[in-house]
Amino acid sequence: MATFLFANNASSTLAAPISNSATSLTLASGAGAEFPNPSAGQQFALTLNDAATGLLTEIVYCTARSGDTLTVVRAQEGTVAQNWLAGDLAASLITAGNLAAMQQSAALSPARTVQTSGVFAMTTADAGGGIGLNRVTGLAPSSTTLPVSSDGAFYYIEDLAKNFNLYPVTVNFPGGTVGPNGSNSYTCDVAGGRFGFRFYGDSNAWSAGP
Repeated sequence: MATFLFANNASSTLAAPISNSATSLTLASGAGAEFPNPSAGQQFALTLNDAATGLLTEIVYCTARSGDTLTVVRAQEGTVAQNWLAGDLAASLITAGNLAAMQQSAALSPARTVQTSGVFAMTTADAGGGIGLNRVTGLAPSSTTLPVSSDGAFYYIEDLAKNFNLYPVTVNFPGGTVGPNGSNSYTCDVAGGRFGFRFYGDSNAWSAGP
């Protein structure tokens, strides 16, 4: 998937009309410099809007720019390719496609938080989402046992309070499975660390590490 580029307040008009099958367009003289200049694997969204009524729109993705001339992929994000006139508007606006391509903060955070020390339970519902330990009172070491899981299941445990060095977390591997080097458990003891565990069904073994 291409990386989106952005520019503040980049807007112009079309210097010449384009058909609904054209794959390039030309902006007003000198306006191209306001817009990003994509290289391989990059693009930016451009919204076309008719000057006459303001009711017609088309989103295109610009994959290359040479001065004021843009190479574009037409009819993006559910819009329809249309014929455009000289003087119609072209602006680099935020689109739903831009935002959908971004990683939201919730996806970068643990799915649930454990705030107490001692033993805590993990289930297959935690797969992929992760658990954050935010122990700030009654501090003591913690432990858990990974659930019996299907091949490829992934779990992570994150030190939100940054105290794993003082109060480590022992992660036990479920019966019939083993961890790195045939171990039965793994100790998470690096402050601020994020430790991942993946199950490999063909060998009944777990990988583990920060």
